[in-house]
Amino acid sequence: MRTISRLGCALTLAALLPAAAAAQNAGAPIENSWFWGAGGGRISFPTYFHRIDAPMISADWLITRQRWALQVYGSQAYFTDSSTVADPNSSGLRKALITDLRRVGFQGIVFLPNWTWFRPYAGVGYSFNYVKQAEPIGTFFNSAAARDSAQQRVNDARSMAKATFSGGFMVTWHKFAPYAQYTVMPTKGTGDWLVNGNGATWFWEAGLRYNFGSAIEKVR
Repeated sequence: MRTISRLGCALTLAALLPAAAAAQNAGAPIENSWFWGAGGGRISFPTYFHRIDAPMISADWLITRQRWALQVYGSQAYFTDSSTVADPNSSGLRKALITDLRRVGFQGIVFLPNWTWFRPYAGVGYSFNYVKQAEPIGTFFNSAAARDSAQQRVNDARSMAKATFSGGFMVTWHKFAPYAQYTVMPTKGTGDWLVNGNGATWFWEAGLRYNFGSAIEKVR
């Protein structure tokens, strides 16, 4: 009798679990939603001298569908360090003092096979990068024209647009969605940009997104 009772409880629980999972998913939908998020992390990027590691804050807007999403984001890293630009008036290279890096960009995201609450994803996008402040290092110039040329070269090397490649995951809980994301941006180059060392730029970030509702207007 006790065995039959246990079997009945097990069957009842098995019948209720899918309904409970569906109810939980309905209470915290991710498809066709608008998420706003904020987070922090670190950036690591190469210059001619060395690799710079710095703290970073970020914010994003995520518009989801069933299998894919569009992410629009902005971030700023905080540092003061040195780099170089190409300068024929200074033995080929001119040292420059650089402060902070700002980014705005977008990427398309594909959700990978997942559980109801755990959503891994991969993304490809484009980032517009801008060094907040930059100026030539040193006070000696052969002429006023050489000084102005160095300043212009530094200014021209402050910004650059680059492709990005990301991987991450979201954990959905009601309307909240904690996330973690890793991004790679190829930046090996020449003196045309102040981020010009060997290797790539890496971004690690984690934060919290909030579901503000449906991204599709319902027909009345």
